[in-house]
Amino acid sequence: MPKNLPEKWIQGEAKSLNVYSDLGLKDCPVPYLTIYKNKAAKTKNLFCRWLPPEEEDIRDFKGKKRTPYYQSTGFDDPFLAGKEAINWVKEIRNGIEEEKRKKRFNASHSLHHYWSEYFPKLQRECETKRGGTKKINDTRLKWEGGNYGLSLQDWSKKRIDDIDYKDLTDYWELLDERGKIINSDMAETKRQQKTLLNKLFEEARRSDFPSLPEFYFPKIISGSKDSVDWLTKNEWHKLISYVIEKSSNVADKGISRDQYLNLKWNKNNRKNPRNYVDFYDALMTQWFFYTRAEDMPRLRIEWFREGSYETKTGQKEPQAILYMGEVKGHRPKDDSFSYRRNSLKWFRNFQKRKEKRGWCWFDFYDRPPNNPADSQVLETLNFLLQESLKDLRVKKKKRMTWTNIRHTAFALTVDELPELRQRDSLNDFASNGFTTLKMFDSTYLKKLDVERRARESRQKLARKRSVVKK
Repeated sequence: MPKNLPEKWIQGEAKSLNVYSDLGLKDCPVPYLTIYKNKAAKTKNLFCRWLPPEEEDIRDFKGKKRTPYYQSTGFDDPFLAGKEAINWVKEIRNGIEEEKRKKRFNASHSLHHYWSEYFPKLQRECETKRGGTKKINDTRLKWEGGNYGLSLQDWSKKRIDDIDYKDLTDYWELLDERGKIINSDMAETKRQQKTLLNKLFEEARRSDFPSLPEFYFPKIISGSKDSVDWLTKNEWHKLISYVIEKSSNVADKGISRDQYLNLKWNKNNRKNPRNYVDFYDALMTQWFFYTRAEDMPRLRIEWFREGSYETKTGQKEPQAILYMGEVKGHRPKDDSFSYRRNSLKWFRNFQKRKEKRGWCWFDFYDRPPNNPADSQVLETLNFLLQESLKDLRVKKKKRMTWTNIRHTAFALTVDELPELRQRDSLNDFASNGFTTLKMFDSTYLKKLDVERRARESRQKLARKRSVVKK
């Protein structure tokens, strides 16, 4: 309840009243709001004034003494004036917060500003590099994509040094909601978005905020992943036999260039004999040299050659060699050698039906400059693979893609050659296939070991049953 007015005010000795402590108006949001008599204004109406704490004051006095906000209340009654002062100071404080928000959302120092500096540099850097177009498009998608792109988040318009941990946790929650819809843990998306954010933060440090601290991101939690899938040896042989049959039974033969070009071909139907010959050659390249799916559109005929190696008896034996003219990341360009004996026969047949230079398969598809992966080559390989497996009634956990053929080539080679399990041998084998020993361990060996133990157990139990019957 309002208090009685102080005696000094009544007697005219006091010139001001504290709205909270003198008037007893408990809904006053600040401790130092006062009403006072302003003789200079030549009015009986009381004025109100308030000086914000220095850390809250957004005004710039350029080193001079700060002055309070003030205004007439429009009332000469102290209690009515006090209530009006409360409404007034609330408006002042709201205005201060709005001004602070505007300063925080300062376009000249927001993520949008640093994106406008970073992205053109990325484009110039990537436009002539392998996979550059894909990297540019992927980065643009991280910034603009769907409802989860960084540019669509309110905090992306803040001053970059005002972005806080809560902004990032809110963003992680948004990604989690998206993950529920598409059945994903979104861990990889979070890692990618974190990478882009760090690039933009680094851009800000270089140009405007050299002392900008490292940002702490919420923890990224990965869900359990399915093991990779590959074809069994029997399924692989069925696939190869099927493809040869669909090629008019010539894919594994040494047909000439003219014979190859005279095979039936239809641009409106990809399931034609000449395409199946190309499909066969792509499968054999994968089988012998373990190329990545992304390599298939860019492989060139001139990267293959026939070389030789020296046997233990000192004899020279011919062999097929693939020189990877372009490799992923910063891996060294190097030769890849087949671990299987019949690679040379396939390679010589392949040479007979191809030009000396050019794309290895589906040369009727245009490859975008510096980015062959944007062509239809890989999509056509996946299409023919999936159609073939459907006709063969081969069913797996998920739809098979070209990466699964790489898994097949790796897994069946190691399964057939137990000596490759020696660490030095396995390291050489992984390097020859342009991968790492760590990846090989986690992707193939664990699953192969489980399958091998299960197979051995079945065989052991079968032998026991056979002994019992006797």
